[in-house]
Amino acid sequence: MRFVIDGYNLIFRVLDFKGDSLEKQRDQVVPFLWDLFEGTNHHIDIVFDSDPKNFFSLNNSRDPPFHLLFSPPPLNADKFIIEICHGMKKKELTVVSSDKHLLASIKELDIPTLTIEDFLTLFRLKKKKSITKDKPQISQSSEKIAKYVDIFEKRANDPKTFEDL
Repeated sequence: MRFVIDGYNLIFRVLDFKGDSLEKQRDQVVPFLWDLFEGTNHHIDIVFDSDPKNFFSLNNSRDPPFHLLFSPPPLNADKFIIEICHGMKKKELTVVSSDKHLLASIKELDIPTLTIEDFLTLFRLKKKKSITKDKPQISQSSEKIAKYVDIFEKRANDPKTFEDL
């Protein structure tokens, strides 16, 4: 699945960088996005209306789990996202923004949309599920647990146990 995300909308809607300059906010959003999307098998484009030369760099030796796209002049990010959607099939991508005007335009193209908040909730849940899937399942019978507790208590009460400490 391909997701096209309204970049500044993400920064202003969800991330709390009050008082920071726009440049600092953009720089701070990269680690957040990296952590959120790392390990995903989705194609994620984050669209900004800016000149890439004035933008942050991805200083990391690994390939980023997302792609940064910059709207070419004279288009702004919203118009560039709409251009990306033209000719795409309904199941090929989802546009992520909380901008009502942009979402209305995208829905006219019959492309699925998600708000920024819903998208982040979805990704956090997926990440949480994948983390719990990867954890080894440890199952001990109550008899074994009782045995370990008994051994621990005997050793804890034995003064010789801690002589070498």
